[in-house]
Order: sequence, then structure tokens, then C-alpha cells
Amino acid sequence: MSGIAGILSSNGKNHLNEILDKIKHRGSTDPSIWVGPNAALGITQLENLNEHPGLVISPQAQRGIIWDGRLTNKQALLEEIKFHTIKDESDAEVVLHLYEDLGTRVIGRLEGEFSLAIVEQDHFLLARDRLGIRPLYYGFAEGALCFASEIKGLIGLVEKVHEFLPGNFLISNWGLFPYEPYFPKSIQLNGAIDSAERLAENLETAVQRAIRGKPEVGVWLSGGVDSSVIAALARPFVDRLHTFSTGIEGAPDIEYARQVAEHIGAQHHERLYTLEEMQSVIEKVIYHLESFDAPLVRSTIANYLVSELTADYVPFALSGEGGDELFAGYAYQKSYNSEVELTLSVQESIASLHNSALQRVDRSAAAHGIGSAVPFLDPDVVRYALAIPARWKIRGAQSIEKWPLRQGLAHTLPDEVIWRGKSKFWEGAGSGEMMADVAEKEIPDDVFLAARDLGNGEQLRSKEELRYYEIFHQFYGESVPLHQVWRTAHI
Repeated sequence: MSGIAGILSSNGKNHLNEILDKIKHRGSTDPSIWVGPNAALGITQLENLNEHPGLVISPQAQRGIIWDGRLTNKQALLEEIKFHTIKDESDAEVVLHLYEDLGTRVIGRLEGEFSLAIVEQDHFLLARDRLGIRPLYYGFAEGALCFASEIKGLIGLVEKVHEFLPGNFLISNWGLFPYEPYFPKSIQLNGAIDSAERLAENLETAVQRAIRGKPEVGVWLSGGVDSSVIAALARPFVDRLHTFSTGIEGAPDIEYARQVAEHIGAQHHERLYTLEEMQSVIEKVIYHLESFDAPLVRSTIANYLVSELTADYVPFALSGEGGDELFAGYAYQKSYNSEVELTLSVQESIASLHNSALQRVDRSAAAHGIGSAVPFLDPDVVRYALAIPARWKIRGAQSIEKWPLRQGLAHTLPDEVIWRGKSKFWEGAGSGEMMADVAEKEIPDDVFLAARDLGNGEQLRSKEELRYYEIFHQFYGESVPLHQVWRTAHI
């Protein structure tokens, strides 16, 4: 995880340090900066995530790349490089050499999570991974395109900040283009049981790949099926596994997480918090999250606090995000009568990840200078999950959601965990409606009614959301289109 930034202008260096200073929490190193004739690029990186260097310049300084990401198919890509000398096999170097050979065709060949910019003489390329695991934003200042990993880096410099949408690349003199999305893996599944067993194999490989050979990693463990499965699969591949949970005293997640940690032999850590502590961090949460969407903010409070705890022990943690989206884990999806309707709903929830759960994970980790990975969103797992018919994802007389995941990993966890029902992150943490209740008491009805209208027919949904919006507005003003930071579909 890195903080990248750039200004595509001959005099861009003046503002680059200002941008990097606003996102310096994304790295532990001093910024690296390259200034070319038509652009300035900069990066701050976490030292121990094996993503160095993220800024690579060709020997004759004809082109350069800035890279925040992790390739999952680097070995295959290395085998395609025939005419270049590889110095350190960093992801950025591999991508730059392939770009020199393949041009823009290289973007569709990249597997994993990334945001990148490549500058070459008088033109440039921007790109972001298919799901938006790594963030990227852009705007214009006096005609020059500026980009950064977080919105806050561009505030005060550009008039409007826009999210660079996942699965797209931009060529400065051609335009914006989507590249090949994830398609279902072309396989023959011999029934629901077979789909579950083969899912377990795919997910185990993804977890091992996310760990990257580290002897010690962390897992954010809610005690729900998704994070518990990731923790159970990770345990055999590390010398020490740390699990981290957070919530109020007596929260259901806390008890389940303890049970899972003991079952798999993890070193477990907890952060129990109060309403007062939630209140004390809310401004920091909204500043880092860059959203005022009420359900998303509420869930980020727990994520922010568990990330703070994680930073005391390990520099890197695995998250269970993505399981609900891939395997129909939301209660409302049980009401669909048509398999087509459910299939489209699954696709919609996957598409919403980039500015909902993935934004929460990225910003919470970055706020405390740690890295994160989401094994469920490994390209091989995503393609495999899309190949599983929707009718097998919610299955049985009781319409059990995420059935292939539960069935395929049943051998790794106690029954009461693997078959546990879904609860939203903030519900399991025990915080529930506490923040909403505070806002309801503090904000008079007439004040809410007068302030809820945001224009263009848009209205805040609750007093809690009004409170979050007021904090957000203090930091970000009118510089961000509302649809980018509000009304997320799922958390």
C-alpha cells in the first residue's frame, strides 16, 4: 500500500510535495519524486510490504511509472519479458518493461490490485484495477491533470475531485477506455458439492498468495464466517498469526472471535470501546474515510479502531471483505424469486465495493500506516465465484446464504461459526444504533428538516447522517461530487 501522486505539467513539482504531505500516512518512507519535462511523479511507501520500488524511471529517462499495487501473476509476466534487463523484479519495473513492449495492451494483462500512472514524453496513461482495491482520484488545476491516492491530497488544488473508476485506463491523447472485466472461469462444475470443494482450494491459494511468505501476519477477525475462514486458512502458512477484534463489551463478534482464535491457535488481541471513545474518533474517521454515508461511517469506526490496534503488533493484515458480495451474503438477496435477478444483484454488489467496503478497509489501514489484503478478491477466486450458479449460493430449506463457502470450509471451523448468520460489521461489533441515538437526541427536528436538503433533489437520510455531513463538509467542502461519497449500496 502506497500513496501515489502526480501532476502532468511541465511545472508540476511546485504542488507535488503539498499533495504528498497530505497523504504521507500511506507510507513510512520519505517521498520519492521524479520530475520530467512534462510531468512530476511522487510516492510514499510502506517499507515492509515488498512493493518497492513503486517509482521506476527508464535508463534514458524517456518514460517512468508510479505504482501502488500488488501483482498476482508477476511470474507469468516476467516470462514474457525478453529484451530487457530486470534489476529487482519489482512489480513497477515489470509493468514498465511490458508497457515498452506491448503498449496499452499491457493493462488487460495485469492481475491483482493496482493504481498506476505511466508518463512517456508528451503523453501519459492512468489505470486502476478491475474492482478498485487500490484507490485513485483526479482533478484539473489550470488545465493540468493532477492525481492522488486519496481525495484529501487534491483538496485546495483542483476545483473538483473525481474518482478514477475501476477497470478503466486513460490515455491522454486518446481518452478513457474500459478494459476486459472479470468473466466467469470456464470450468465444468459437477454439482453444488463439487463447487464448494473446489472453492476451498482456490481460496487457500489466494490466502497463501496474499501472505507473500511473511512469517507473521494479522487478520481482522469479526467472528463472522468470512474473516474466520481467512484466519483458518492463513494459520498453516505463518509462524505466528495475530487476530484482532473490536467492539463494545458483550458484543457477539467479540465472543465468536475469541472462539475462532482459540480453535486455530492464533495470538488474539481485542479492543473494547465505549460510546465516548466512538465519539472521540468520529472526526478522524470521517477525515480518513472521505465519506459521510451513515452506514459506511458507522462500520468504519470499528475498522479504524481495530486498525489502530493492529499497528501495535504487525504491519500487515488480511481482511474478509468480498465474501458477502461474491456469494450472495445479504439478507435482502434471499427474497429474489429469479436466479437471473440474484445473479445481477451479485454483480451489482461486487461493482459497489470500490466506494464502500474497500474504501473502508483501505482508509482504515492507511490511517495507521499498515497494509491490508483481501484474499476473497484475488482474481482467481473472483472468476471462480462468478462461475458458481447463483442458485447454489443461497441453498437449502432455510435459504442459507454463502452456502458454497460454508460447505467448502466447514472442516476448518466449529459449526456454530461456519453456519453463523450474517450481521453487518457495526451490528456484530455491538455499536448498533448508538451513534444514531446520540444524533437523534442532539439535533432538533426543525434543524434537521431545514438542513437535510443538499440540492438537486438529494436529501440526507437521518440526523446521524447530517452530523457526519457537517464534519465531512468542514474537511472537503464542495470539492467532491456527492455520488462518490454517499449512498453506498452495501457495507
